Amino acid sequence: MMLSVRVSQRSCTGARERNEDCVGVEHIDGHWCMVLSDGAGGHRDGALASRLVVDRVLAGFRSRPPTDGPDLSELMLDAHDGIIAAQRAAGAIDRAGAMHATAVVLLVDASSGRALWGHVGDSRLYLLRDRGISALTRDDSVLQWMVDAGLWRPGELSSHPQRNQLMAALGADEGVEPHVNEEPFELRRGDAFVLCSDGWWGSVADAEIERLCAGAAGPDEWLDAMIACAVARADPRQDNFSAIGCWIGDRTG
Repeated sequence: MMLSVRVSQRSCTGARERNEDCVGVEHIDGHWCMVLSDGAGGHRDGALASRLVVDRVLAGFRSRPPTDGPDLSELMLDAHDGIIAAQRAAGAIDRAGAMHATAVVLLVDASSGRALWGHVGDSRLYLLRDRGISALTRDDSVLQWMVDAGLWRPGELSSHPQRNQLMAALGADEGVEPHVNEEPFELRRGDAFVLCSDGWWGSVADAEIERLCAGAAGPDEWLDAMIACAVARADPRQDNFSAIGCWIGDRTG
């Protein structure tokens, strides 16, 4: 029996002059592809990089939905190649300052009840299950490396001034290797996912994501409640913040 899937997406500029986040969703015969990207590098180049990631991933999905981890990795590497090609076409020489982007992708097969995901950078994927929240991705960032080395406290990731320094991003390094789940993930009715940029998870704490999910009637209401939470912080330096919410079956709180 095919699982029901409800998806919603939001992308907000925050206090920045332009939005360099990009989100996209495609749905083909019970297969869903959700992709979120956060771009950076040069005037308007960040917006171009994130748009390239979303467009390339969705185009590849439409051509042939990935069925396993290596398939998904290949799809994400195609997006990486797209950014590299755009850099070369623009005559980019300084690779350190060239455009690049994070990526987080969630694939849901509603007929088999399984999911795949992958990421590069510090955009995240969370799973909400059994009244708990867990991060399915681990940031490719200098700060996460510091936490792993015992040099910084995990609970203060969102407030550290260097939390945006990445150790991997699409377009930023020729040897990038996307992180993908090798084994298919078995879905349960009532599961909820959120893909989000660092501007989102840096503004809405994990506990708030969980609490607002429990009180929402659907992914639209859930995302809007999280946006209200971020706006209420009134941070004058608020980064772009974007998310895609995905609910599997009916949630009872």
